[in-house]
Amino acid sequence: MNKLELIVFNVGHGLSVALVERPENYVTLVDLGADTGFTPLKHMSLKLRIKPDVVYITHPHADHLDDVETALDETFQPLGLHYQVYDWADVKTREKKECAYKVDKFVELQGIIPFRSYGGSAILDPWAYTPENAKKNFGDATYVNNSSLFLVYKWRDFKIAIAGDLESDGMSGMVGTKGFQDVATGTYILIPSHHGHTNGFPADWVNKIGKPFVSIISIQSRDESVDSRYWSSDFARGIPFLGGLRRALTTRSDGSILVTMWYGMDDKPKWTFAPF
Repeated sequence: MNKLELIVFNVGHGLSVALVERPENYVTLVDLGADTGFTPLKHMSLKLRIKPDVVYITHPHADHLDDVETALDETFQPLGLHYQVYDWADVKTREKKECAYKVDKFVELQGIIPFRSYGGSAILDPWAYTPENAKKNFGDATYVNNSSLFLVYKWRDFKIAIAGDLESDGMSGMVGTKGFQDVATGTYILIPSHHGHTNGFPADWVNKIGKPFVSIISIQSRDESVDSRYWSSDFARGIPFLGGLRRALTTRSDGSILVTMWYGMDDKPKWTFAPF
């Protein structure tokens, strides 16, 4: 691999993030969020001429499974699928009636697409509470969110952390684990939970993962959280974006975001951030 592309798709209230390794074109997609008239799977296939080698599902909520019907279409099917096992009937009862069928479609997808782990040129470490442990530690009401996969993707100096939909207490609980500290130190790009659950993203959690350069949030539930103390210079160094220095980007205000990463002739890491 000589170049890495991180694509954060604007899927409204949901999440869909692609990591594309060039020139191999190995594609890791995290979650199947979609928006009205737009699906990441179709965009990648028809516009970029690529399809996911593996899709990681952070947790089975409908806004993270919205593109599952596209995934069932043979034209756009990913090659592999990675997920935790839940009591699918219980998960379905927790969804709005009009969205509950997405869970059934995801179970159907499991019967078609083989279970697979990441097999690209970088390193992908998934961390999570099991659904059972999340229910025990954080309660029945939030166990699905708090069993979200926390993914740390590493390619040389570049590190990207994707926090699924963890609640603040779930994030804080994960800070103390030795394994978490080992894999996450030095993270440069943080994609936190898109809802800003409970009291926002814990400052100690952001600090623990290595003071990222920038945080990318798929959608904000409270506009004031964008410039809160969690994104201050104490916790993030920031990057140039459209003529200014930014420490937090959101798809709500910035649209879909493309981050391109590579190494220059001086063997130093280079990157650009741009809307698309």
